[in-house]
Amino acid sequence: MDFFFRIFIVMEGWKKFAETLKLTEEIEKIYFKIREVFQREGWTQEDVEKPPYYPSDVMTLYRQFQPLIQEIEQTIKDYGFNVDGNEVKDYIKNKLSHIDDITPLRKSNGDYERRNTRD
Repeated sequence: MDFFFRIFIVMEGWKKFAETLKLTEEIEKIYFKIREVFQREGWTQEDVEKPPYYPSDVMTLYRQFQPLIQEIEQTIKDYGFNVDGNEVKDYIKNKLSHIDDITPLRKSNGDYERRNTRD
């Protein structure tokens, strides 16, 4: 039992480390800008998944985005954390999900969809 407890602490340790160093701060800013472009273009979630075209500003931001994912993973590993790349990607995806909430995309019927709406 003690062995599994130590594994849990180490697993959570790299996330605390990432939070303390604000490793996702830059990638969050870029993702927010990407979502703003999607809003400006009037895209739906379906458009994001199968883009009808590629706006140049999205491509420029995306080129900045990809290396940051690798940099975050490498920084975590450089500090001695034994973490899988998929775990890091899931962590980043989780960190970015709040941006989807504050930058809703258009529904197919023209309305805007918010995942967390208040009455």
